[in-house]
Amino acid sequence: MNTNEPIEIAASTVDEAIKQALEQLAAQEDDVVIEVLATPRAGVLGLGARQARVRVTRRTSNVATSGVQSPPPAPAAIDPHPPEPLVEGDARDGEESLQTQRAAVDLDQLAQEAREVLIKVLELMDERAEVLRTQGDPESVELEIKGDGSGILIGRHGQTLDALEYLVNRIVARRIRDAAPVVLETESYRARRRQQLHRMALSMGERAKRDHRPMTLDPMPPRDRRVVHLALKDDPMLTTRSSGDGFLRSIEIVPAGGGQRRDRERGGGGGGGESRGRRRERPERPEPVGEQGGFKHGQKRIV
Repeated sequence: MNTNEPIEIAASTVDEAIKQALEQLAAQEDDVVIEVLATPRAGVLGLGARQARVRVTRRTSNVATSGVQSPPPAPAAIDPHPPEPLVEGDARDGEESLQTQRAAVDLDQLAQEAREVLIKVLELMDERAEVLRTQGDPESVELEIKGDGSGILIGRHGQTLDALEYLVNRIVARRIRDAAPVVLETESYRARRRQQLHRMALSMGERAKRDHRPMTLDPMPPRDRRVVHLALKDDPMLTTRSSGDGFLRSIEIVPAGGGQRRDRERGGGGGGGESRGRRRERPERPEPVGEQGGFKHGQKRIV
């Protein structure tokens, strides 16, 4: 075997492939040129898996024949203007930094990877559907699922669609560093949900101001909470805040002053509050938003 000819080795990892090649050539790593042809990929549920593959070639040494050693490499030039260290700033600085990182990612490559992953997952679910890339937020990749069974992919409260989206993002993040988020859509569910949440937020905000008390919405995921916060952020008479722990958290819509009603606003007469026989009124429940949203059970009644 000609030891100067390149050899190609496949293994589960790049390091393992290099190790096998060095053993086969009986050489040290400094004596060879290593070219990584493919990185390993786990695939989706066992499908699309790929081994690492390297090409290793023994270096042609001039030292033994000429006796002249190659000069040492010149030191790297020192930048007279090194970058300033990053410091903590406000939320806007953090968002701009994140956008800069994502700008370096090829969104076309990301969309192709995400589409391939999603198609394989749908095939395993025995769902025949077409996956198309749609234009939306420039900082994300949006994929639309079109097929006869698209409604099934939404699931209760959109949980199935959320699960698919989470799975695709996790797999893509293992392949592409600092990847932008991948958003999945089908039958305009996301768009309709945003519109419903926006209307509900405005309605609950008006009720909070009218009744002078906070309104608490049912727990919802971060995507939905963001819609509510943005819908009311420009209202100087309202503030919104999230409460609770975990992925699903509630939102409290608070009117100016904290929503504490004074006794005279409770409708009591001149001597001491309401009579025992006076009827208490329940607040009207908001229209359901999809299958989510509205009041929590056990809220105080308006008296």
